[in-house]
Amino acid sequence: RGNGSAGRRRAAWGGPQTRFLSLLYGELTPLDDGGIRCTLASAGHPLPLLLGPDGEVRTAARPQTLLGVVEDETYTSETIELAPGDSLLCVTDGVTERRSGSRQFDDGDGLARALAGCAGLSADLIAERIRRLVHEFGGGQPEDDLALLVLQAE
Repeated sequence: RGNGSAGRRRAAWGGPQTRFLSLLYGELTPLDDGGIRCTLASAGHPLPLLLGPDGEVRTAARPQTLLGVVEDETYTSETIELAPGDSLLCVTDGVTERRSGSRQFDDGDGLARALAGCAGLSADLIAERIRRLVHEFGGGQPEDDLALLVLQAE
């Protein structure tokens, strides 16, 4: 999800203006046992969450700086394996930052708690439940885009 175009341009007053964006990059490789190898890199993006069949939730990447904030920044990726029954949830900041008054949906690990309640559900049902919870949390129309992706190993 971009927060502006990458690169630099001149601001209205003539000085340089820095643009930055968040990025979640992933590569998927099917494994012989039905699992999936996921190589992930996050640059200022909400971290993907891994849901195990037992309801345990953990982050699947580590936080890194937004693209465009630090010149010549080096980014690293991490590799995880989704075993059959595991689910990976990736969202935009419109999900985590959905507001209800002064609170955000992800305050107190709200997204992880919501995802933990999805153990045993299909990818479609996980996506629908998280979408519904986010909409109900804020009431009214979202001010930002709400996008989510659920990947599930079978």
